[in-house]
Amino acid sequence: MKNLIIIGARGFGCDIYDLALACQGHRTEYQIKGFLDEKKDSLDEFENYPPILSSYEDYIIKKNDVFICAFGDVRSKKKCVETMLKKGADFISLIHPSAHIGTNAKIGRGSIVLNNAFLGAHCIIEDFVLIQLSTVVGHNVEVGNYSRVDCHVVCIGGVILRDEVTIHTSAIINHGVVVGKGATVGAGSFVIRKVKENITVIGNPAINSKFK
Repeated sequence: MKNLIIIGARGFGCDIYDLALACQGHRTEYQIKGFLDEKKDSLDEFENYPPILSSYEDYIIKKNDVFICAFGDVRSKKKCVETMLKKGADFISLIHPSAHIGTNAKIGRGSIVLNNAFLGAHCIIEDFVLIQLSTVVGHNVEVGNYSRVDCHVVCIGGVILRDEVTIHTSAIINHGVVVGKGATVGAGSFVIRKVKENITVIGNPAINSKFK
């Protein structure tokens, strides 16, 4: 039996705790050991959670430990994961039972797929990706490492999200669009053309936020 440790004990970490309880692997493949968080009192006013063991920087990995990173910000998540990997950490993925996983869909390690997400046929979800509630990732979509796709997003077939992309709530990414590494798409935006690296686009149709 593996001991699952959730990195991050703030609000999203609590959601991931609930996800871990709901996943089929709970009590068959892993039990939840606790959290890692630098703010050791972040759960003091709440009941029914396992303990905060340490910060992730200070934690000494034990035999049978496995990890999931509950950081929303993609850059903070990447920094945390890279630190833990250097120490030899083993990450697992968590997929809610209500999620639809299409034929030949692939999900990398350390990724999170939440309630009622739809992953279409032949889509590729790389490592340490977050797919939020009720999001549609269409057929043949590629989502790069460390990317975050928020609630009620629609990525139509053939979309490519490069590494470290953030797509905020209710955005629509049109068929075949490529979103460059490190780019951000604002909530409710409709993206109809390629998005360059490390920029933010917003609106309908979405354009560079600097030009709004």
